[in-house]
Amino acid sequence: MKPGGAGENQRYALLRLGLACDADCLFCNVPVESYDAAMKLSTAQALREIDRLAAEGARRLELSGGEPAVRPDLERLVSAAREAGFHRVELQSNGIALAAPGRAARLKEAGLTHAFISLHSHLPKAHDFLVRRGGAFDACVQAVRGLVDAGVETILNPVVTSVQYRWLPDFMSFVGRALPGVESISLSVIQPHGRAWINHSLVPDYRILSPLVERALARAALLGLRVNNPYCGLPLCLGGWSRRLRSCVEWCEAELGRRAVDGMKVRPPVCDACVLSSHCGGVWARYLDIHPEPGLRPVLSAELTR
Repeated sequence: MKPGGAGENQRYALLRLGLACDADCLFCNVPVESYDAAMKLSTAQALREIDRLAAEGARRLELSGGEPAVRPDLERLVSAAREAGFHRVELQSNGIALAAPGRAARLKEAGLTHAFISLHSHLPKAHDFLVRRGGAFDACVQAVRGLVDAGVETILNPVVTSVQYRWLPDFMSFVGRALPGVESISLSVIQPHGRAWINHSLVPDYRILSPLVERALARAALLGLRVNNPYCGLPLCLGGWSRRLRSCVEWCEAELGRRAVDGMKVRPPVCDACVLSSHCGGVWARYLDIHPEPGLRPVLSAELTR
């Protein structure tokens, strides 16, 4: 669930179509080398899954991978999802394959309503380094503009790492200036899993990151950008998120009685005094192996801007 906007409480389903990808991100938490490389749904299998999920009552569908846009049948799957009754069909993508001429318009015509695009930095060298593909930044920006022009609501999903986190406020300025029509950003922070556990120098110290996130949020507010704190973002006590709880997925999920419990996050003893502890999973357990002092600051007052 991503907070904000109408219809967010509709039942949500994620369909992972396969692990094939045209990028090779340093921080991927579902890297192809960790799974069966042949894992891929055929068109027929994907269509059956779409029908099954719709029959179970889901009305929001996210198509994920790997990279779903490398599939030539993607438009057919999007169209099938809308015909099956999904009101919202969202594509998770790195944007590279979406830069092909006319691709965004064809997906919109097929029924795509939203796109969740991984633009990691306004600095081309930083973005290309993180995804390990030259020209990826230019392709991603072109894809975002094409999606917006086609009428697909586009959410940016930068993954914050130690490579580019110091320029986070400037990233907001870039979006506001160079990508008109983009109104929403989901501010992920690298998870210490998969390749990111191997490349753990990419995991930033939350004590340094937290004030930069606050500055970025202030910059975004001036530009009219909505910024969300996803499950893979920061703990609620950091980054100023305790004053923006309606923009935090964990808080929203807990309010609806849908706590995410997967054992990958822990709450250190310092969290015991926090009034948000019942709505916050804490910090990644593996993060503490990299940065033993996460700088958590218990929220003591219930007078919060929600």
